Amino acid sequence: MQKSTPPGRDDIQLDPPLAHHAGLVPAVEDRSYLIYIGGALFTALAAGFLLAVILPLSAAGTLPWAGSVPRLTQAHGWAQLQGWAGLFVAGMGLRMMPRFAGRRPLPVRVTLPISLALFGGTIGRTAVQSFLAGRLAQVGFIVMGSAAALAMFGVGGSLLLTLARGRKHREPWRYFATAGACWWLVWGVLVLVASIEGARNGIVVPARLDDAMTWIVMFGVVANFIWGIQSRSVPIFFGRKTPTVRRAIVPGVLLNAGALAILVSTLPPAATQRDRLLGLGLALCGVALIWLAPTAGSLWGQAHRLRPRARAAARYVLAANWFAEVAGLLLVWSGSASAISGDYEFFGVRDAARHAFGVGVITLLIVGMAQLVAPVFALERAEARPPGARDYVTWWPLVGATLLRIAAGLLLGHMNGTARLQMASAAGALGWLGLAGFAFSVIQAARKEPRMKALLTGSTRSPTAR
Repeated sequence: MQKSTPPGRDDIQLDPPLAHHAGLVPAVEDRSYLIYIGGALFTALAAGFLLAVILPLSAAGTLPWAGSVPRLTQAHGWAQLQGWAGLFVAGMGLRMMPRFAGRRPLPVRVTLPISLALFGGTIGRTAVQSFLAGRLAQVGFIVMGSAAALAMFGVGGSLLLTLARGRKHREPWRYFATAGACWWLVWGVLVLVASIEGARNGIVVPARLDDAMTWIVMFGVVANFIWGIQSRSVPIFFGRKTPTVRRAIVPGVLLNAGALAILVSTLPPAATQRDRLLGLGLALCGVALIWLAPTAGSLWGQAHRLRPRARAAARYVLAANWFAEVAGLLLVWSGSASAISGDYEFFGVRDAARHAFGVGVITLLIVGMAQLVAPVFALERAEARPPGARDYVTWWPLVGATLLRIAAGLLLGHMNGTARLQMASAAGALGWLGLAGFAFSVIQAARKEPRMKALLTGSTRSPTAR
């Protein structure tokens, strides 16, 4: 019998259910990522997508909260970006980046406090901005913002330390992840500033700062991790080579240069300079999205490297990258116009781009990639049966919500205002329904996981199975 070669010093081998050999380093699976996923889904369903239904109807006068629309709008954006996207990206990033870098998983004593502070800060600020007023609201606004900022510093610092100590291979995902970790730190500073400014301004963050923060989080924090993870995994699913640094470096630089221009646009005193910088930043990010989707992701093909059960999830990845193309084109259009004219115009186009990226790219990729890489779905991915009807319950509502919400933005000024707002509300309802379907699938997978592990382990140990 040939003697097995022990793993190298840098190899980290986790103990899967069925693998046992002398060179394996036992490790208890870190399941704290499920807290991030649960918090993200709760925030999206109880606040983010729910407010997406309520807000347009309030603005149209159908619901009696028209006077609260500015505050509810910011609460909606906060819940979606920090709660839904932020919690999910933080949880999967803290889990996956150590593995990509050849490091041991981060301990629960690090990941758990970060998740609680991030979730508490998100829910707390959303509740304060939605329901409270006066001195109590001002204090709560600052306290919740401070808790969230501390969590952001924790995410960025933990990722930077992990990447610095990990393997130094020249791969695109490392540079995207490093840039994303740095933007987490910037986001923490911006949240502190926004909390103070909002408390001084009737619990409403100044529009210029809030708008810039939204774009910075989308492109600096989230997009870097989106294409970092995609560049590492997605080409393999479709049987292609992963992109080289040379291919990914230019769109990666454009993406971060655009986010930096948006950040700087919050500083100059002259409104024209701010608008030109913001427009330039949006245009640069738009070009980067158009470039990155086929370079670090995928726009076509069959995910033949995946088992039949998992191939349905690859559709989310393809659709998300096509929506990135749409968002990129809209950003180039609106951003170039602002950069040239010095006027922050084309609000409807920017609104369509924001939701093409927020729902079409971020949400679809979260749902798809979670089913492809999250451990809770691992045993379901191994099943031999093809996808069934339940696998498509989430797909159509989310795609429909994205298309409807893009149309609602582009039709601003071209159709009756009340009808357009009702269209936006219907998009929110579809998004809520689709995400509820995904939440149900997460719960089902988590409940089935122990039983399936026990069955698989028992079958391999049975004498008749040998």
